[in-house]
Amino acid sequence: MSSSGGWEAHRLRDQLVARGFADDGVHLRGPLPWVHPALGGGVARVEIELDERFPFAPPKVRVLDPGQPLEMTFHIDRPARPGTWGNLCLWADDWPADQAPWVDPDELLARVAGWLEQTAAGWPDDDICDLERYLEPDCATLVLYDAEKLAQLAGVAVRTEVGPTPVAVIVTNATRHVKAAFGRRRLGRKDRRLAWVDDLGEVHRPVRGWQDIEEALGERAGVLARYITLGVVDLLLLRYQRGLQRSVLALTVRRVAGGIHVRSCESADTSTRTRRLRAGAAASELADVKIAIVGCGAVGSFAAAELFRSGVRHLTLIDHERLRPGNVVRHLAGATQVGSWKSEAVRSCLADIDADVAAVRARVAMVATVTEAIGLLRNHHIVLDATGSARASSLLAFSASKMGTGSGRVVISACVQREGDIVRVDRLPPRGGETYLPPLPIVEDDDRLQEGGCGDPVSRTPPGAVIAAAGLACLVVIDEATGACTLPASLVDVRGVQPEPPYTRLGLVLSQPSPEKRVVA
Repeated sequence: MSSSGGWEAHRLRDQLVARGFADDGVHLRGPLPWVHPALGGGVARVEIELDERFPFAPPKVRVLDPGQPLEMTFHIDRPARPGTWGNLCLWADDWPADQAPWVDPDELLARVAGWLEQTAAGWPDDDICDLERYLEPDCATLVLYDAEKLAQLAGVAVRTEVGPTPVAVIVTNATRHVKAAFGRRRLGRKDRRLAWVDDLGEVHRPVRGWQDIEEALGERAGVLARYITLGVVDLLLLRYQRGLQRSVLALTVRRVAGGIHVRSCESADTSTRTRRLRAGAAASELADVKIAIVGCGAVGSFAAAELFRSGVRHLTLIDHERLRPGNVVRHLAGATQVGSWKSEAVRSCLADIDADVAAVRARVAMVATVTEAIGLLRNHHIVLDATGSARASSLLAFSASKMGTGSGRVVISACVQREGDIVRVDRLPPRGGETYLPPLPIVEDDDRLQEGGCGDPVSRTPPGAVIAAAGLACLVVIDEATGACTLPASLVDVRGVQPEPPYTRLGLVLSQPSPEKRVVA
């Protein structure tokens, strides 16, 4: 009986048996013809195991005998025991089960044969940087480093710092020359917990232990080994290259009876370039755009975070209220920020995302006059109105119209209506030929809730509607900030059907777009 259930597993087992594989109920072992690029044809003997994850994960495949001289290099897991081969890495993780090629025996065996041929050829043109997978892992350590700051360092010891969590270690660029490295005096506290930064160059085989590191570093390995023996260095940060790709291998090291023991760690680059890789294609365009957010409550706080994550660095956050306990249900900030001014609480949250908040200003204020509103527009490319106040929105809309479309300054007003059933964003002033979607009449609520202690009315808007409003607002802000200007003057997300047209169906409702485009001034 097979150890893995399912008709797919039984069918594959039967098909492999028909191709000469022996089935002991757990493993299938059989011959696999393949062609060595230098030695010609040969027959390998492989072992295939279908576990309970099949077909949602590929079978485990191991080479029992390659049938030709072959050096094990890349794309193979660490072996379970010395002298054996680990599981072959045959497919990436982006195959859905209904299209998985490993359920077909011919495709499976052809893939294994191809793996053997690539290994024999030295994996030409392969640039996968995953050296940590070939070593015993140290799961209790996360190494953080700034690649830009360490780029010019090689063959030196540097200081480390405690990271933001107990498992995190920060490698600094502060070099440390250890005078006591050869026993001239006792080691001081500053001579402990150091990291060694070096460069392996282009690697053609995985690092599987200290011997490989020693070979790659040459003469420098002697000094490093001494530092490790003295307990000075317990962390290695080794740059390397495969093809055109560059990466870093982080290792913990210690002296043991048999030599130097090496384990791999998860590591992460904290440099600005790496942190902004996930910000989106428009990040570089947004970096110099000046945006003000008036109202740092629910919608404004999440909009600030989304814009900041997207690459906006010049932000002015304006709000005159403090964060209250009830606010945190729908706010970016949490309970630890209660009592802070909302604008300052949001700035603090942005600093947790990225410490580069030098150009983020938090103002405890109201925009109460036309003069103040026009001044805000003159100093910013875009003003996002997230006040949720009809009075404040009217003031900002009037000020935008006074400046006119030729000013290149825009107000984008975002709000949530009908207890989250309507999410609306309007851009002001209109460009030529544009019209706005009709407003919804105000519905009086006889059961309006009030918060004890201040008597302020409380909206029943759920958090999901707030986040949707922030997302829609950011969509329009980024469309304007990049000069794309593809969106109309009004966008309404109907999340709950309303009796008034055109809001009688769920989904996004758009006003008539303008043929004109605006250029960011």
